[in-house]
Amino acid sequence: MSASATRDADKVAAALARIEELRQQLGASAHPMLRHYLERRSYQKALEFLNSGRSETETPKCGDT
Repeated sequence: MSASATRDADKVAAALARIEELRQQLGASAHPMLRHYLERRSYQKALEFLNSGRSETETPKCGDT
């Protein structure tokens, strides 16, 4: 692995560790769908959920885009 690829891999690993740390801090207070996405490492879906403006009580339907 090149030095550049190693640095990139280190950055990705650090970002994933930070996401996991934040997921643990959220605990049971987070919206169930957000917890679901984060626990399954569906980070794109988690980001879309956070940016969607959905209310706290609205549950997204699987398969919707």
